[in-house]
Amino acid sequence: MRYFLIFTLVISFAFSCKHINVYEKQVDLPRHEWKKNQNAVIRFDIDDSTSHQLYLVVRHTQQYPFNKLLVRLLIQDTAKRTIGSMHINAPLTNSDGTWAGTSMDDIYYSRIRINPPFFLRPGSYRFVLQHAMKEETIPYILNVGIALNQ
Repeated sequence: MRYFLIFTLVISFAFSCKHINVYEKQVDLPRHEWKKNQNAVIRFDIDDSTSHQLYLVVRHTQQYPFNKLLVRLLIQDTAKRTIGSMHINAPLTNSDGTWAGTSMDDIYYSRIRINPPFFLRPGSYRFVLQHAMKEETIPYILNVGIALNQ
């Protein structure tokens, strides 16, 4: 009986575990500034048909002069046809005015969830990030990127 219980427990754990694919890529911005005409392009090869939760990934210094980042995201297929487009209002501070995200010295890493999840079929995709702030150049942004998991 004891062996049956242990066997059942091991089998239950084995079948309850699900492998989750997590993809994350970032684009370094030259001179740590993001110009209006500068697109950050990230490519992913997706090998499953499922909904993916998207995240905007931002690394900036504490000198970043704004409390949020406005970004336009285009999702394109291999033929560069846009299959999805959205505007993202990414808060980079908490309600008390402190920087959100994880800090390492004076650098902050934020992972902002983009709703709703996006359904992707197997294939190659381009995620194009464009800043949508009023300023022509945004200083103190080290890199931007996309993370997605199923």
